[in-house]
Order: sequence, then structure tokens, then C-alpha cells
Amino acid sequence: MEDPLVPEHPSGRHAAAQEQGAVPAMPVILPSEQVAATPYPLLEGLSPIVGWQYRPPAKGGSYFVILRRTGLGSLKVVESFPLTEDGWANAWRSLVAQNPAAVAPVLVTLKAREADAARLGTPVEDSHEMSELDARSLVSLREVAYLGGYLPESAIRAGERYDVRFLEDRFVVFACRRAEVLAEMPYSEVEDVEIGGPGLVKTGGGFVGGGFGMTGAIEGMAIAAVLNALTTRTSITTVVRIQGTACELFLLHTRLAPELLRIHMSRPLGAIRSARATGAIGGIERGATAAMSASPVEDLAKLADMLEKGLLTREEFDLMKAKLLSPPTI
Repeated sequence: MEDPLVPEHPSGRHAAAQEQGAVPAMPVILPSEQVAATPYPLLEGLSPIVGWQYRPPAKGGSYFVILRRTGLGSLKVVESFPLTEDGWANAWRSLVAQNPAAVAPVLVTLKAREADAARLGTPVEDSHEMSELDARSLVSLREVAYLGGYLPESAIRAGERYDVRFLEDRFVVFACRRAEVLAEMPYSEVEDVEIGGPGLVKTGGGFVGGGFGMTGAIEGMAIAAVLNALTTRTSITTVVRIQGTACELFLLHTRLAPELLRIHMSRPLGAIRSARATGAIGGIERGATAAMSASPVEDLAKLADMLEKGLLTREEFDLMKAKLLSPPTI
């Protein structure tokens, strides 16, 4: 049975659909875009827009969805349709009814995705690897742009897009939409992760109504409102900085605003803190074995500082404190 997520796309079908007003072929959905619980818009900067949301069969399976961008920059599912030919047809008709201005750019995007899939192809074994990576990843940042920084002995280049996956014990930079590893770093070597940037950015619009008399002014304002709605575009600019012991990466993420991305990355950020704390505790214990500290008060102060910086949990702090204050064994 053919995979409904990667259907066949006859050549020229999108162009015919644009001319006749027919429903275009289902979009190519890559394995890297089948991330559970994460809505994927077909095209950024438009709202509402059509996309899909991948879910395991046990939770109802995957859907085509109509997505709207909220005031905070997050994506909200307003309609869902089965991930089938009929579901796609209904999703397409809903998009056409709600946002006619999106039809032309979406058709262009569909055709480009079809061409890329035909040109690049995705080997079967690579698809299996991508599925396994999806299952192992705490968070996947797809198609992020590498803005610059330094990463020794790496093939990644500024301005190119990559997939960055946060696994249980490390983060890995992959070739975009591929299972090819380009760089990786264990969490114990990550010193800091910052998430910032302007977030939601609006461009275009700016039309002001006008006219002679009350009627002319009202008509002018109505025309300006329509022009603003057609020309205003919303995009997301979020910068992720990863500082390691021997590297620094600046990544551009365009799917979630900074506040929402911090929430989305809570699991890998927690894993990074845990790895750093484990390394710090090991360093203290090794130092204590090599040479006794001049004063337990100094050690307690160091532990308190680590707790305040988030390098230790309260349980780890209490455990180390108990070890420092316990009487020496003979």
C-alpha cells in the first residue's frame, strides 16, 4: 500500500488546477515534517493557511488543518480534515473560501515542493532513519538558518538551512530533510542556550483612507482596510544561540516566537541543565578526593551559587550539603 503522506504528483497538475480552479494534488510531506503534536504550515507569513498535523494512529492519526496565527505568534488549528485525497480537497476549498489571496502563493509552493521531491528524492532507508530520529528526538527545529558563529571541523555554512534535533543526551545538526549528521555536541559540553529576537514581525500595509466628504472618507477607509489586509505580512524571527566549550552557533527559527519556543524546548533545556549539574557535581567530588577544602563554608557557598544559577536541583543541593556536613569516617 502506498504511503498517503507521500503521494504521486503528475507533472503539470498544479498548473492545470490553477487554470481550471480544480483542487491541486496533495502536498509532498517529508518525514522530517511529521512531528507529533506540532502543526506544520505549508507556507509561512499567511493566515489562515493550510497545513497538516501529524499524530500517531493510536491518537486518531494525522490531519490536514487550517491554521491561524494568534496575537502571540502561535499557530491555532481552526479546522481539521483526514489526511486523504478527500480531506485535502475539503481543506483546499476551506482555504480558498477563507483566504483567496493565499491561493496563488500556495500553488507556487506546492509546485516547488513537488519539483524538489522529484529532484532530490528520499531513499527508503533514509525515511526509516528519519522516522527513528523523530521517535528519539525531544525537540526538532526544522529548516533553521545558520546565521554564523564557529564550529570546528564542520561542513555547515552561514546562510544555509539545517535541521537541529535535541536528543536525550546531545544536540545534532543534520542536513535539511536528511538523516546526514553534520555536527553534534553532548549536553555536558553546552555552556549556555539563549532564545531571543524580535519574535512576531509585521510588514507591509500602511494605507490610510481618504476622500471628499463623509461618503468619500468612509469609502477611502474601506479601501485602505482591504489594501492593508492584502499587503500586511506577518513573520516570526527568533534567534537561538548555543554556546559550547568549543563552539558558538546562531540559528534563525521562523515557526515559534521566543516565548513559545522556550516552552517548546523545556525538555532539552532541562536535559542540558541536568548534564551540566552532573558534570559540576563530579568535579566537586573529584576535587574533594584530591585535596580537602580549607573550609566547609566555602564548599557550601559554591553549592548555593550553583543552586541559584540552576546548575543543581534542590534535591541535588541537599544531597551534596549532607555529604559536606556529615562527620568524616575512620
